[in-house]
This record gives sequence, structure tokens and C-alpha cells, in this order.
Amino acid sequence: MNFPPVKYSSDSDMNLVEQKNNSQKRKIIKHLFLYGAMANTDLGKFVKLSTPKIISLLNELKNEGMIEELGQGSSSGGRRPNLYGNKEDAFYIVGISINIYQTSVAIFNAKNQKITGDHILPLTITHGISIIDTIVQFTENIIQEKQIARDKIWGIGIEMPGLVDSETGINKTYMVSKRPVAEVFRKKFGMEVLIENDAKTRAFAELRFGAAQSKRNVLTVHLDWGIGLGIIVNGKLYKGRDGFAGEFGHLPMVDNGILCNCGKTGCLETIASGTAIVRMAKEGLKEKRSSLLGQLVDNDPEKIEIRSVVQAANMGDQFSISMLANVGQWLGKGMAYLIQIFNPESIILGGQISEASQFILPPIQQAIHIFCNPELGNEIEIKVSELGSQSGIQGVAALLLERVLDKK
Repeated sequence: MNFPPVKYSSDSDMNLVEQKNNSQKRKIIKHLFLYGAMANTDLGKFVKLSTPKIISLLNELKNEGMIEELGQGSSSGGRRPNLYGNKEDAFYIVGISINIYQTSVAIFNAKNQKITGDHILPLTITHGISIIDTIVQFTENIIQEKQIARDKIWGIGIEMPGLVDSETGINKTYMVSKRPVAEVFRKKFGMEVLIENDAKTRAFAELRFGAAQSKRNVLTVHLDWGIGLGIIVNGKLYKGRDGFAGEFGHLPMVDNGILCNCGKTGCLETIASGTAIVRMAKEGLKEKRSSLLGQLVDNDPEKIEIRSVVQAANMGDQFSISMLANVGQWLGKGMAYLIQIFNPESIILGGQISEASQFILPPIQQAIHIFCNPELGNEIEIKVSELGSQSGIQGVAALLLERVLDKK
């Protein structure tokens, strides 16, 4: 094996009992990472083991330096159970979020605690792999600063926009190369690397840590420079045949509309994404339709960002408010189609545009009432993610951990 919790010289050295114990230990570590400290009795129920067996495995993991006792939990009667959690320095996961205009890097310990802040690298994503060396060196510097032994890093999870197939490690939109981009990163880092689409990592974060934990069928809409969709069906992340399910932003919405970066015209992204908002805001500023927005960016259209428009709207700028309300109407119309196809329990909004919830939620709800079958749309819950900007990097780190621990 190339990583803890149990080391053997090769798989052939493990008998069936050892293989089964190893698999059960992986489940224990995974649950403690995802859900925090647990009583031995509760942990036994999660991994479906008897009390003597779970205690035996916990003692082995404790002796191997993977977990630790954290005192005793509460009891409704009888002896109080012991609490166990992963040791902070048992292992580490690196999360990398590659956005359109910047890359963020953070490191998580075995307790799923972020031990670094988000280190930001201003970098525009490319269609080729020219920026990979810069990202790798930036990440390596952070690892060295934290003085983390490389053999304690179980892998690196990378989220990015585009048509991403996490199984093959290919992104067909960005960082296209002769070899899968995950393989390029893997060779340069010298360790396990997972890549995943940004909207899917956020859906996974909601499933594990956010508003989708107690639900079975949920849609998450990532509203940033582009528009992405994460789909949770029967409590699992749905990816589709090639991993490309969720291209919500490229639904054709406007006849003879603006050319989209996907090569088609009139996509939802051309009228309701962060890119569209900035484009419209620049046009409005040039036409002198907003003095307040102009003040925020020193009357320089090139300084306008998504948050500039949201800030102006919060300050009462009518042009920005009207623009965001119009975006909400288009999003609501698109969501009405999704609701009628998937019949979800709720839709969770994330990304920079979701920070303008007071301006986009009412028109979203209104459009759903107009365009959606009332039997499906009236009871739908639309809410903003409570995980905020951390969901992507947190989600991809957890995805990487699950991939590593689910390997046989």
C-alpha cells in the first residue's frame, strides 16, 4: 500500500481476514474524517460491526497512531461509551480550487480541519496546460511552509470548471493535453491526484457537510463566472455516462442570442452568469446608467467584478438591482425545467452570485411559479448554501479521501 491506515508489503501478503480488517479500518477512518469524533457504539453501527470487533479495530488503529481516545460520550443509561477521533497529524489532504481567474490552495488534517488559510494565486485558467507548473510550485511551497512530511499526504483533490471526467482524469474544456490532466498533475506532484468538476464538488460538499445531508434528491446550482449544476439522486452524486451531467449553463434559452464560449448561441450562461453580469455592467457603465457602480470601480469598466455589482446593489444602485433581478428571472425559468425533470426536494444555490440572494431569490421563485407545474414547483425549497465559498475546496478534499480509502 502507498498510504495508511495499514501497511503490508503487497496485497498478496494479506490473507482474507487481514483484507477484511483493512477494509473495515478504512471505513472507520473515513467516517471519523467526515463526521468527526464518535462513540465506539455509534461507530460500530455505521460500519456494521459488533461492539467487541469495533473495539478491537479501534485499539489497533490507536496503536498504529491513526486515531486517539477523546474521553467518554453521553449515555442514556449504563456505562458511558468511549469517544474516538482521527489524530490530527495522522494524514493530510491538499485541496486545490482552480477558478476562471484564480486558484486557491488549502491543506486539511485528518480531522478535516483546514490547517492553512486559503492561499490565493491570481491566475487565469487556460485551455492548455501552461499554468500547471505554476500551480504545482505554489502548492509545494505551501506544503514546505507547513513542514508536512510528504508520506503523510494521502493525495491532492483538484476542482475546476469544464467537462471533467474524474474517472479518466480528463477535462475536455480546460487544460487539454495529450495525457489526462490528472495524470500530468500526478506525475509532477508524485502522489495521488483527483480532478472533478467544480459544480459536482460543491454538490458533494452539501451532501456530506451541508444542507443536503438529510435529503435524498437535491440539485445544487453553482452561480459564479459560469453556471454549473450538481445532481444528487437517491443520496448519491450523479455524474452521467461520461461524468458530464449537469451542464445547466448551456441550456439554450434565447433565440439568436449571444455567442457562448461553448460555441452555441443563447445559452443560459450568456444572460445569467457572472460573466454575463460583468459584461452587462460594463455596457451600462459606458452608457452612464449607474453612477454608484462607477464610483466603486473609479469609472473604469475593466475593474468591474461580480462582487462590484452585488455591492452596488446592496448600496441601492437601481441599475445593479434591476440587472440582478433580470438574472434571477432567467435562472428561475431554467430551474423550472430542472424541477419538472428531476422533482427534487430542494435546490441549493452557491457561488458569488448567490451572495445577491435578496435580489435574485424573489424573481427565481416568481419564474418557477410561472413556468413550472404547480404540483412540482409550489413545495420546492430554494435556499442559499451555508458552506459559502469553502464548499468547493472542502468537497474535493473529501472526494479525494473517499477515493483513496475506497480503493481495495
